Amino acid sequence: MRYVAAYLLAVLGGKAAPAASDVEKILSSVGIEADGEKLKKVIKELNGKDVEELIAAGEFCI
Repeated sequence: MRYVAAYLLAVLGGKAAPAASDVEKILSSVGIEADGEKLKKVIKELNGKDVEELIAAGEFCI
């Protein structure tokens, strides 16, 4: 869940398609070390999708 939350924060911060490094930066700012495999999965699942549409459709789950 923390990876999805960090991804959403990056989107709110203006990144239309956050990269893994964007999510890692957010997580490290609060003392969390990112698991590369989990982070890759989140990025892969959300890449190219409109986060607002996913939330509105109730499909925002990984």
